[in-house]
Amino acid sequence: MNLNNKHIEPEPDHGDFFKKVEIPYEKSKEEVWAAISSRTEEKTQPGTIRLFALRPVLAVAAALLILIALFSVMRFYTTSIDCPAGKHLAVTLPDGSVVEMNAGSDLKYHPFWWWASRNLSFEGEGFFRVEKGSRFSVRSAMGETSVLGTTFNIYSRGEIYKVTCFTGKVKVTSLTREEVILGPDYTAEVDKSGNIIVRKEKQPETAISWRDNMFNFTAAPLEDVIKEVERQYDVSISIEPGMDLYYTGFFSKDKPVEEVLNIICKPFGITYVKTADGSYRIISNQ
Repeated sequence: MNLNNKHIEPEPDHGDFFKKVEIPYEKSKEEVWAAISSRTEEKTQPGTIRLFALRPVLAVAAALLILIALFSVMRFYTTSIDCPAGKHLAVTLPDGSVVEMNAGSDLKYHPFWWWASRNLSFEGEGFFRVEKGSRFSVRSAMGETSVLGTTFNIYSRGEIYKVTCFTGKVKVTSLTREEVILGPDYTAEVDKSGNIIVRKEKQPETAISWRDNMFNFTAAPLEDVIKEVERQYDVSISIEPGMDLYYTGFFSKDKPVEEVLNIICKPFGITYVKTADGSYRIISNQ
């Protein structure tokens, strides 16, 4: 055998093989990643849009809730001031108006809404010095008093509602909507039926003598007089049943309570005793 004539197949060129099987691709790696990223963003984009669309709505709703809460605080927040027994208080309102409160009195008003409405509730006795401005209204259980700027005294206890004007003019309105306008030195008293009785005071200063710790009474039921003594001295006083008496006179708080009780009892021939718990009883001498 002639080995020289043997046909030997050449070994395949691996480089040529890979050249043949190589898949041609015209885009670079950077371009491929850019395409993939673009498709990913397209898939997540709708959800992201909805999220951002909700944010302005939520912001508006939150702002509305804050405004509603702020309005509620301004409109309905109430300041309550009670003047306890045995004390007198002077209260300055947001506009500079002043209320001098007698013992056993209370008032309520809305301090943050005062700029829009000068309204307050009051029970007891008080002297009002009102700064000029918009309408100023005082509401009590048995009536309402309204002014623009003036001075006046209100007595509102139980079934008695009495207003005395000192300067300017005041309008007094009963629960039955009957109303009168008072000038200086006039008093309006509202009865249980809502009727208003007006009279001119010869000594209007007696209506505010309580500011100087002086207390004047004209044909006042003894029970009402004793209640005033209780308020001014912060004591408890009971009356023996059947004493339907009416007192005319005055007393000063500068005197001890026992001396005041003696002044009140003496004209009727009655007396008082002090009990073991420190309270007092008005009894008959018989």
